[in-house]
Amino acid sequence: MTPICPYCRTPIDDAENRRDCSGCGTPHHADCYAENGGCTVFGCSQAPADEPKVTITVPEAVAPVQPVPVIPEAEPPAQPEEAGWHPPSVLGLSGLPALPPETAASPDNATTWDISAPPLPPADTTAVPPPPLPPGAIAMPLPAAYVPVRPPTLAEAYAIFHPPKSRITFILLGIFLGALGVHNFYAGYVRKAAAQLCLSIFTCFYASFVSWIWAIVEVCTVTEDSEGIQFS
Repeated sequence: MTPICPYCRTPIDDAENRRDCSGCGTPHHADCYAENGGCTVFGCSQAPADEPKVTITVPEAVAPVQPVPVIPEAEPPAQPEEAGWHPPSVLGLSGLPALPPETAASPDNATTWDISAPPLPPADTTAVPPPPLPPGAIAMPLPAAYVPVRPPTLAEAYAIFHPPKSRITFILLGIFLGALGVHNFYAGYVRKAAAQLCLSIFTCFYASFVSWIWAIVEVCTVTEDSEGIQFS
């Protein structure tokens, strides 16, 4: 059976790399035994000695801690300022004054720093002027000449969400079911439809001919529904 090194927990396959402890006889890798400084088994006489423990007395524990003196770093020598113009700092941290653009950088150097704004582009002479106003017209600014849009009426707003009804359907319902007021129910005229229906039912359809003639007249004259929307 291949022994296991207690230090690295791997099998000891090479016999030349094996090292048995002289105290307890536990096999180790020779490298692991040397790295640990002795046997890795707790309580073995060949195990490395424990590190000495640090002990302090009560006066040492309550004694004030002496601060460590701080040695100030030597400041670097000041560099001589170079002659010339320096732009001011954005944060205002630089104490160098800003020289005007026409001031030379140095007496020996005639180079100047031009930080003035670029010239404006030439005016466009090819633009066509607006046509003159007719006689008697008054030029009005845009806000005064603005005309607000008229809000839609109730019928127009209703037509946006409800499509118009078919006139052909209205005519067919009036011809075949006009005695019962079905065409008026379709167009939204509920009161006239109820009157035609009651006239036919309460007379046991003896007066249905009157309701039908009434419906034929409405089919020829009515062109919009009860909301005022034209039939399609």
